[in-house]
This record gives sequence, structure tokens and C-alpha cells, in this order.
Amino acid sequence: MESYIVLYRIESIMTPLDSPFSFACMAENVDHAEEQLVNANPDADIVWVYKGDALQDALDDYYSFNE
Repeated sequence: MESYIVLYRIESIMTPLDSPFSFACMAENVDHAEEQLVNANPDADIVWVYKGDALQDALDDYYSFNE
């Protein structure tokens, strides 16, 4: 298993300018990480999955891709 950070939004409680929430987990692959988040929080809208355990790196990766 490897470390993943899943970034997600919950539109009902967030404004468009809010940074995404994060969910850290150990998973076999991206799909498994996403599945764990959905099981933990069914209202989550996944916006990014990062392989690693550094939250700042995950956010940097997300924002650099979405510029």
C-alpha cells in the first residue's frame, strides 16, 4: 500500500474560492483511495488525487494543473 492524498470539495458548505479539503489514506491505487474517501464521506466531490503524503505538494500539484 502507498500513501495518497485525495482533495475534495463539498459544494453545499463551500464557496468557489475555498481551498479543497484533504483526505490522507493508504491505498493500493488511485481508485482505492477514491473509494476510501467516498466511503468516509459520501457528499465529497473528488477534485484531485495525489500519490504521496505531503499535503502542500498535493495542493501545489492541484493548483499548478488548474491555472
